[in-house]
Amino acid sequence: MDKPLTEIISIQLKLFEELLSLLGRETREFGAMNQDAMAEVNLLRVELTERIEAHTGLLRQAISEAACELGLAPDATLGDIAAKTTQKAIPRLYRELNATARRVQERAVMNREIAERFVATAASTMSFLTRLINQSSVYGISGGYGQRSVGSVMINRKA
Repeated sequence: MDKPLTEIISIQLKLFEELLSLLGRETREFGAMNQDAMAEVNLLRVELTERIEAHTGLLRQAISEAACELGLAPDATLGDIAAKTTQKAIPRLYRELNATARRVQERAVMNREIAERFVATAASTMSFLTRLINQSSVYGISGGYGQRSVGSVMINRKA
């Protein structure tokens, strides 16, 4: 019972640690504003997330089987199993998995906030540039420059 569960928890932990590392790289790329690297990190994150989701099914099945073997309800949590098992590895892995998952969640929230600010800054800059382009200085009759609006629009070539 415990050996396969410990192996499955260990694999899940390694996947979460890999995700945490990838999110750290994403944070650095945001800071460097390296859009090519950000796109690459995004693809890697999608692939890793798919692997985590696939492995989560195995973890849930192993948790359910271990719960039944320990006399717990089939819908018992890993925390319930960690509290009841006599194996020292499971509670330790459970704590490490929770701590890593919490750090992943915190880093993901931080990266989302950075991305939202980046997009807001880019939109603000584009709006400012559009306003500047839409104003034209024309030499007026009275000998001074007058501001006059002209019609122009900024088009993002990726749009």
